[in-house]
Amino acid sequence: MPRISVIMSVYKEPVDWIRQSIDSILEQSFCDFEFIIVNDNPTRELNEQVLNAYIQKDSRIRVLNNEANIGLTKSLNRALSISRGEYIARMDADDISSPERLKKQVEF
Repeated sequence: MPRISVIMSVYKEPVDWIRQSIDSILEQSFCDFEFIIVNDNPTRELNEQVLNAYIQKDSRIRVLNNEANIGLTKSLNRALSISRGEYIARMDADDISSPERLKKQVEF
């Protein structure tokens, strides 16, 4: 079981922002986490392409694809429903986390 479940939803953010956001989590100094990303815009092929590429890169990533847009709150609740971590960390697709973020939060 991972110590932290990082949850995030993507919708129509610029692809560069999504990549930077995901990379900032994958580059954390604290590595005992799962990263659950919900694709809340199933008609946007770019989301699926980017997320599928990350699934191939890192086994900590789990992707949920909504059948239709259900909004941020419901998407995050979907991620929470499958999370296995002792702690939950929220991430937005337009945020960048410092490399020590998860380490500092677990220590706190």
